Amino acid sequence: MSDFYFLLTPQLREELKEPLGELIRGKIPEPYLRIKDRIKGAFLVTVGDVVTENVLKLGIEPNLAVYDHRTKRRDYNPDVDSNAVVLTVKNPPGTVTKALLNAVRKGVGIALRGRSVHIKVNGEEDLAAIPAVLYAPTGSVVLYGQPDEGVVLIKVTPECKRRCARILSRMEVVRNGD
Repeated sequence: MSDFYFLLTPQLREELKEPLGELIRGKIPEPYLRIKDRIKGAFLVTVGDVVTENVLKLGIEPNLAVYDHRTKRRDYNPDVDSNAVVLTVKNPPGTVTKALLNAVRKGVGIALRGRSVHIKVNGEEDLAAIPAVLYAPTGSVVLYGQPDEGVVLIKVTPECKRRCARILSRMEVVRNGD
Protein backbone atom coordinates (compact mmCIF):
# COMPACT_ATOMS: atom_id res chain seq x y z
CA MET A 1 0.00 0.00 0.00
CA SER A 2 1.45 3.35 -0.92
CA ASP A 3 1.95 6.11 1.59
CA PHE A 4 1.32 9.73 0.72
CA TYR A 5 1.57 13.24 1.99
CA PHE A 6 0.13 16.61 1.10
CA LEU A 7 2.62 19.25 -0.04
CA LEU A 8 2.01 22.97 0.27
CA THR A 9 2.04 24.73 -3.11
CA PRO A 10 3.57 28.22 -3.50
CA GLN A 11 0.08 29.67 -4.12
CA LEU A 12 -1.33 28.10 -0.94
CA ARG A 13 1.73 29.21 1.04
CA GLU A 14 0.80 32.82 0.18
CA GLU A 15 -2.85 32.22 1.03
CA LEU A 16 -2.03 30.69 4.40
CA LYS A 17 -0.18 33.81 5.49
CA GLU A 18 -3.71 35.04 6.20
CA PRO A 19 -4.84 33.66 9.58
CA LEU A 20 -7.38 30.81 9.48
CA GLY A 21 -9.20 32.40 12.42
CA GLU A 22 -9.16 35.50 14.58
CA LEU A 23 -5.70 37.01 15.12
CA ILE A 24 -5.24 38.22 18.68
CA ARG A 25 -2.32 40.59 18.48
CA GLY A 26 0.14 41.48 21.20
CA LYS A 27 3.36 40.59 22.94
CA ILE A 28 3.36 37.36 24.94
CA PRO A 29 1.64 36.76 27.31
CA GLU A 30 -0.96 39.46 26.54
CA PRO A 31 -2.94 37.66 23.78
CA TYR A 32 -3.24 34.59 26.01
CA LEU A 33 -4.51 36.61 28.94
CA ARG A 34 -7.12 38.21 26.66
CA ILE A 35 -8.48 34.86 25.42
CA LYS A 36 -8.21 32.90 28.67
CA ASP A 37 -11.95 33.03 29.38
CA ARG A 38 -12.79 32.09 25.78
CA ILE A 39 -10.68 28.93 25.82
CA LYS A 40 -11.38 27.73 29.36
CA GLY A 41 -13.77 24.79 29.26
CA ALA A 42 -13.60 24.41 25.46
CA PHE A 43 -12.19 21.30 23.77
CA LEU A 44 -8.80 22.90 23.07
CA VAL A 45 -6.11 22.06 20.53
CA THR A 46 -2.83 23.98 20.62
CA VAL A 47 -0.43 23.94 17.69
CA GLY A 48 3.13 25.06 18.34
CA ASP A 49 5.63 25.01 21.18
CA VAL A 50 5.17 28.62 22.32
CA VAL A 51 1.37 28.41 22.13
CA THR A 52 1.25 25.16 24.10
CA GLU A 53 3.67 26.48 26.71
CA ASN A 54 1.72 29.73 27.19
CA VAL A 55 -1.65 28.00 27.51
CA LEU A 56 -0.17 25.68 30.15
CA LYS A 57 1.20 28.75 31.99
CA LEU A 58 -2.42 30.00 32.22
CA GLY A 59 -3.23 26.78 34.08
CA ILE A 60 -5.19 25.38 31.14
CA GLU A 61 -4.31 21.88 29.91
CA PRO A 62 -4.98 21.57 26.17
CA ASN A 63 -6.92 18.44 25.22
CA LEU A 64 -4.49 18.01 22.32
CA ALA A 65 -1.14 19.75 21.87
CA VAL A 66 1.01 19.50 18.73
CA TYR A 67 4.59 20.77 18.81
CA ASP A 68 7.99 20.14 17.24
CA HIS A 69 10.57 21.51 19.70
CA ARG A 70 11.34 24.34 17.29
CA THR A 71 10.25 27.95 17.03
CA LYS A 72 11.14 30.39 14.27
CA ARG A 73 13.37 27.68 12.70
CA ARG A 74 15.45 27.32 15.90
CA ASP A 75 15.55 24.50 18.44
CA TYR A 76 13.29 25.16 21.40
CA ASN A 77 12.58 23.16 24.50
CA PRO A 78 9.10 24.10 25.67
CA ASP A 79 8.11 23.69 29.29
CA VAL A 80 5.22 21.31 28.55
CA ASP A 81 5.54 18.62 31.20
CA SER A 82 2.20 16.95 31.80
CA ASN A 83 0.66 13.54 32.27
CA ALA A 84 -0.41 13.49 28.65
CA VAL A 85 -0.38 10.50 26.33
CA VAL A 86 2.52 11.20 23.93
CA LEU A 87 2.38 10.31 20.24
CA THR A 88 5.37 10.91 17.95
CA VAL A 89 5.18 11.45 14.18
CA LYS A 90 7.40 12.50 11.30
CA ASN A 91 6.18 15.46 9.26
CA PRO A 92 8.61 17.31 6.97
CA PRO A 93 8.33 21.12 6.57
CA GLY A 94 5.56 22.32 4.25
CA THR A 95 3.65 19.04 4.41
CA VAL A 96 0.78 17.27 6.08
CA THR A 97 1.70 13.59 6.17
CA LYS A 98 -0.69 10.68 6.47
CA ALA A 99 1.07 9.97 9.81
CA LEU A 100 0.22 13.48 11.09
CA LEU A 101 -3.41 13.16 9.95
CA ASN A 102 -3.69 9.78 11.71
CA ALA A 103 -2.00 11.05 14.89
CA VAL A 104 -4.33 14.07 15.11
CA ARG A 105 -7.40 11.89 14.47
CA LYS A 106 -6.24 9.33 17.06
CA GLY A 107 -5.24 12.09 19.51
CA VAL A 108 -8.67 13.74 19.29
CA GLY A 109 -10.29 10.35 19.93
CA ILE A 110 -8.17 9.75 23.03
CA ALA A 111 -8.73 13.32 24.24
CA LEU A 112 -12.49 12.97 23.86
CA ARG A 113 -12.25 10.04 26.29
CA GLY A 114 -10.67 12.33 28.89
CA ARG A 115 -6.89 12.04 28.49
CA SER A 116 -4.68 14.92 27.35
CA VAL A 117 -2.59 14.07 24.29
CA HIS A 118 0.68 15.61 23.12
CA ILE A 119 1.86 14.96 19.56
CA LYS A 120 5.60 15.50 19.19
CA VAL A 121 6.46 16.14 15.58
CA ASN A 122 9.85 15.27 14.12
CA GLY A 123 10.03 17.88 11.38
CA GLU A 124 7.52 20.71 11.41
CA GLU A 125 4.03 21.16 12.84
CA ASP A 126 3.19 24.45 11.10
CA LEU A 127 0.27 23.02 9.09
CA ALA A 128 -1.15 20.87 11.91
CA ALA A 129 -3.96 23.39 12.50
CA ILE A 130 -5.58 22.08 9.29
CA PRO A 131 -6.04 18.46 10.47
CA ALA A 132 -6.79 19.79 13.98
CA VAL A 133 -9.79 21.70 12.61
CA LEU A 134 -10.86 18.74 10.46
CA TYR A 135 -10.86 16.25 13.35
CA ALA A 136 -11.77 18.38 16.40
CA PRO A 137 -15.45 18.43 17.33
CA THR A 138 -17.56 21.40 16.19
CA GLY A 139 -17.39 24.05 18.93
CA SER A 140 -13.74 23.29 19.74
CA VAL A 141 -11.03 25.93 19.75
CA VAL A 142 -7.77 25.52 17.82
CA LEU A 143 -4.95 27.92 18.69
CA TYR A 144 -1.76 28.45 16.72
CA GLY A 145 0.92 31.13 16.74
CA GLN A 146 1.35 33.86 14.15
CA PRO A 147 5.09 34.61 14.60
CA ASP A 148 5.83 38.17 15.78
CA GLU A 149 2.12 39.07 15.68
CA GLY A 150 0.18 37.07 18.24
CA VAL A 151 -2.00 34.00 18.43
CA VAL A 152 -4.75 32.83 16.06
CA LEU A 153 -7.97 31.52 17.61
CA ILE A 154 -10.10 29.28 15.39
CA LYS A 155 -13.60 28.45 16.57
CA VAL A 156 -14.32 25.12 14.87
CA THR A 157 -17.52 25.38 12.81
CA PRO A 158 -18.82 23.33 9.87
CA GLU A 159 -17.79 26.19 7.54
CA CYS A 160 -14.29 26.26 9.04
CA LYS A 161 -14.02 22.47 8.57
CA ARG A 162 -15.04 22.87 4.89
CA ARG A 163 -12.44 25.61 4.39
CA CYS A 164 -9.66 23.41 5.84
CA ALA A 165 -10.83 20.43 3.73
CA ARG A 166 -10.66 22.69 0.64
CA ILE A 167 -7.12 23.79 1.56
CA LEU A 168 -6.03 20.16 1.98
CA SER A 169 -7.68 19.19 -1.32
CA ARG A 170 -5.72 21.93 -3.12
CA MET A 171 -2.36 20.72 -1.79
CA GLU A 172 -0.24 18.56 -4.05
CA VAL A 173 -0.53 14.84 -3.24
CA VAL A 174 2.87 13.13 -3.30
CA ARG A 175 3.04 9.33 -3.10
CA ASN A 176 5.97 7.39 -1.60
CA GLY A 177 6.51 3.85 -2.85
CA ASP A 178 3.72 1.54 -3.92
